[in-house]
Amino acid sequence: MAAQYAYVMKGMTKSFPGAQKPVLNNINLQFYFGAKIGIVGPNGVGKSTLMKIMAGIDTDFTGEAWPGENITVGYLAQEPELDPGKTVLENVKDGARETADMLD
Repeated sequence: MAAQYAYVMKGMTKSFPGAQKPVLNNINLQFYFGAKIGIVGPNGVGKSTLMKIMAGIDTDFTGEAWPGENITVGYLAQEPELDPGKTVLENVKDGARETADMLD
């Protein structure tokens, strides 16, 4: 059944140490292949945290979260740490190593 989805989350909860309540609580979602998805909300509600979990950057959560077969989720931070000693292209290549050959 999961093969029909590009991404699945089941009962995913994310808490930060010292927080009174989880930032994300019991999230369930399924994205179909080719779907266009937007994540919107005010500051501090967990949008970036959700994306980090989907990209596999943050693995400290309960529940399940996995991409579909042959699916890769990328994540570019709102305030990426760029190397000032590199050109823009070199910084982009660092963040997109898999597609760097296409940029040459």
